[in-house]
Amino acid sequence: MKRVIALVVGLMILLGGATACSSSSSSIQAATPASQTASSAVTSTASPSAASCASVGTRKIPKTRLLADLALTYGAFHRYLYKPYKAGAFRKGADGRVKAIIKAGLATAVIVKLLSNAKENAAADPTLCKYVPSMDNIKASLSNLADKIKGGSATSSDADSTNSLFDQLKNSTGFTAPGTSSLPGLG
Repeated sequence: MKRVIALVVGLMILLGGATACSSSSSSIQAATPASQTASSAVTSTASPSAASCASVGTRKIPKTRLLADLALTYGAFHRYLYKPYKAGAFRKGADGRVKAIIKAGLATAVIVKLLSNAKENAAADPTLCKYVPSMDNIKASLSNLADKIKGGSATSSDADSTNSLFDQLKNSTGFTAPGTSSLPGLG
């Protein structure tokens, strides 16, 4: 029980810190429930237009901020959604299923917020704007996966398709490790 409380507090601090680093308009989104945020992410899949991307850099260090947000997103997805799903933690009757679903729900809310921050950072730099549609696709797929996990109808292909979207974005940004090394928490 202490670990769950510590996880909740830690995620709230992370979400609060991510909100503090973003613009004032996105702090309103942090106050909305995770289910509303997840459902709005599904409906907001659009390709970047010339109007949504800056012609010159409008934020300080957008590349660094983008990679930090994407790294946290990728790590949280693997730790709280992908690996527990592969281990069978979300199956009906599994030991610790409720705890795993709570962790997955909280992680999904944090991931959606971090993807929103990453999208804003990518849209602020003309060279990074090409990654915005990938982030929208991940948000939609993640929301769909989280809904299916809660409903008990998630399949292995649902988890694998979301993972492959993360891998495509990771590979297109050049954020890959050599095949012989492993990164802590991602292996």
